[in-house]
Amino acid sequence: MKILIVGSDNIWAIENTYIKHLKNNNEVSFFNAHGIFLDYYHKTIINKLKYRLGISSILKKINSDLLKIVSKKQLDVIWVFKGMEIYPKTLLVLKEKGIVLVNYNGDHPFKFTSRGTGNQNVVKSIPLYDHHFSYSKKIVNDLIKKYQVNCSWLPYGYHTSVAPQHNSIKKVCFIGNPDEERIRIIQLLIEKNIEVDVFGIGWEKIVFNESITINGPIFNDEFNSTAQNYRVLLNVFRPHNKGSHNMRTFEMPALGCLMLAPYSEEHLELFNDNKEVFYYKNDEELIKKCNFILSLHEDEVFQIGLNAFNRSVNSKYSYKDRANEVMNCFKKLVIT
Repeated sequence: MKILIVGSDNIWAIENTYIKHLKNNNEVSFFNAHGIFLDYYHKTIINKLKYRLGISSILKKINSDLLKIVSKKQLDVIWVFKGMEIYPKTLLVLKEKGIVLVNYNGDHPFKFTSRGTGNQNVVKSIPLYDHHFSYSKKIVNDLIKKYQVNCSWLPYGYHTSVAPQHNSIKKVCFIGNPDEERIRIIQLLIEKNIEVDVFGIGWEKIVFNESITINGPIFNDEFNSTAQNYRVLLNVFRPHNKGSHNMRTFEMPALGCLMLAPYSEEHLELFNDNKEVFYYKNDEELIKKCNFILSLHEDEVFQIGLNAFNRSVNSKYSYKDRANEVMNCFKKLVIT
């Protein structure tokens, strides 16, 4: 199958993972729409002002370039990730060519929490796609109810699975960048005399006491080895993940880590509470479960981590498995 993926080439972009797995059995090409936009937007203050004033031609260029690329290819599917840079009228031209159009939005398609989470191109394009993927069952239901579009649940997954090890650091570890809720949670833990180590960008700007150790961001193998060293791996939702799950939902258990995460119906469906992972519904439960996990015997910790690891692998939560789900959907769409 011939597939064009439109999205971002940033190191953290989920597009990279799907390109990696889909290209094994398909002809996959990539158009860096979001990367081109960011390069322009952050190059000069003038560019930023021109875009915000609506007098920039960068989006027009991106759409023109996309149409030129497509004109030279015979494509079955174009998979757009979010699509803030893509005009609805461009999608209409692509539809006229008989190409199946698919969208995946890692945020919310019509509720935006910040400037970078969406725009009117995203909203106005919703009815134009032949299929939508979403990580959230609630968003799937919202899209079907409000727009009557074809939509399915595509949860996040894990990149790497590693059998659990006996962790050596009896602390809470949080890997990720700060926001208002994450800062509040970390401060709460410190107030309750629970030691915390954080890894990410921006934590050094926040005033904490000596109960916290601040580190820079970590990725790939360093992420895996660091996570496995800690007793408690804390997960805190971004606003758009509430009631659903996030990337850490799968990344931590697949490493055999003991994840402490917000309660949600989706989480409960994916992993068993207190047997494979731990969930908290409120601040009181968060503190109680932190202390409980920290007090566990090493053998109990290892067994729970092993349960989480086995559930991840046996349930086919990897991105390779997710890519297979995507391909099954693409095949049905192309045939019809």
